[in-house]
Amino acid sequence: MNIDEAVTFFRNFLTVVYEQDIANITEPDEQLEQRVARTESFMHSFPGASMTSPFMRPRRLSAERLAKISEQSSTPVCRPLYMVVGYDVPGWGVCFAADVGGGEETNCIAYERQYWATEVGGELKVIALYGIDFYSEALAWENVSGAVVGRTGPPIAVRALEEPRVPRDRDGYQKIVASAPPESI
Repeated sequence: MNIDEAVTFFRNFLTVVYEQDIANITEPDEQLEQRVARTESFMHSFPGASMTSPFMRPRRLSAERLAKISEQSSTPVCRPLYMVVGYDVPGWGVCFAADVGGGEETNCIAYERQYWATEVGGELKVIALYGIDFYSEALAWENVSGAVVGRTGPPIAVRALEEPRVPRDRDGYQKIVASAPPESI
């Protein structure tokens, strides 16, 4: 896999996550379960490191109750993909990190999630989800679910797609871009 294939993979994954977010407030259980299965087809769990897509609402809602939830919910947005970075990770081989926004820049934060993927059985699969460490002064990530990736070393490839506007996130973004081999950007 190369960095461009990773970018395509993460864009497709974020589209599927978005479709699931919409289904979560608009579709009955059976259709939502199909969306969850589709999202999870992009993921891989290891023993002790589960990657699943949450079923975000109570099951067996009446059509009226689901309509009310839909009416009262905020409109889901497809999360922005800011950057994809390739690393040669000891014990894992080549892994790709996708820095992803929350859809809106609120509370002075543009980034919300970082997904990690690596090749499993010949296909890229999401193996970890990291979230912003809100207690860190500099941009830092903490494992939310899936594998713990560990230390990475410098990037081997970078696709800088959209620079965040929030200073803390922009600084982290610019540091990664500056540390990448010139031929990889």
